Order: sequence, then structure tokens, then C-alpha cells
Amino acid sequence: MTYQEGLNQIDKATQQLTDANKLVVEAIMNAFLFTWQWWVALAMMVIPWVIWGIFRNRESSARIFSAGLLVMVLSEILDTVGVSFGKWAYPVKLVPVATINFSFRLSVLPVFLMLFLQYKPYVNPYIKAIIFGGLGAYAGLPALAMIDLYKKIDWAYTYSFFILTLFYLIAHWFSRRKTFEKIK
Repeated sequence: MTYQEGLNQIDKATQQLTDANKLVVEAIMNAFLFTWQWWVALAMMVIPWVIWGIFRNRESSARIFSAGLLVMVLSEILDTVGVSFGKWAYPVKLVPVATINFSFRLSVLPVFLMLFLQYKPYVNPYIKAIIFGGLGAYAGLPALAMIDLYKKIDWAYTYSFFILTLFYLIAHWFSRRKTFEKIK
């Protein structure tokens, strides 16, 4: 394949992605918008942040939020890769974008993680990571699957367990750095 043929192939793929996204938008706007599943997705987007605003530790909220933001970025990257390779999908979405699930990755996951980081901070982080990974992979994802907010295609919950456990450990490590000092 020549360079120009590669560019032409990318143009063709881009058009197919655009066409696929139009199908997603059509399904959401005509079949899913304002269904009870859509409202659950909206609640999953808003309620965790309200809970975070009420229960966050105000003295360390910037540090903990930084760790949560890191997990949001990492999970969005991995999520985009997973959806792109057909490992899982999000049938009913809050926002009609083919590869994004804002409700779980940008709300429930980071807020739960941040609350976990601040609650009993001296408990062994490996134990908390295993609990976090287990609840997310073996309770959260199956619950989302039951209400059509998540569809496992070529994936195992155990893979998610290891990823979520690692996310917690990375966030814990990041939140404990001494580099969170005032800018002088």
C-alpha cells in the first residue's frame, strides 16, 4: 500500500465512522432519549458529583480530585480503545457519541474512587484497591449490563477487575505525592 492509498483508506474509514455515529445519534434520539434507562444514565452523571460536593474533605479535595481526574483520563483512553476494538459497547447513552459513556467513566467511577481515597485513608491501599476493583467489575458493570447501559462483547469482568484495581493503586500513589505544595 502506498502512502496515498493509506490516506485514501483513512478517508474511507473516517466516513464509515461518521456514518456509524449518525446511526448512534438516530438510535439515541429516536429510541432511547427520555427512557427510564436514559434517566438513570443522567442520574449517574449528576448525583455522584452532588455526593462528592457534600461529602468531600475540603482540606484535601484538590489533591483527591487530581487523582480522580487522572483516573478519568486513563479510563477514557482505555474505554475508547475497548469500544473501538469491539470489546464492549454502551447501547443506551446520555450523550449521542459512539465511543463515550460519560455516566460511568466521568462520574460514578472517579467519584467512587475519590470517596474511597478519602474514607479511612490509612487502611491498606491494596485491600481498598481489591474492594474497589471487585465492586466495579463484579457489581457495577453487571448492574449496568442489566439495564442496557453496558454490553460486554469480547471481554471478561475479571479484566475490568484488574484494571480498576490498578486504577485505584495509581490514584492512591498519585494522591500521596509530596509535590502538592503551594506555588510560590
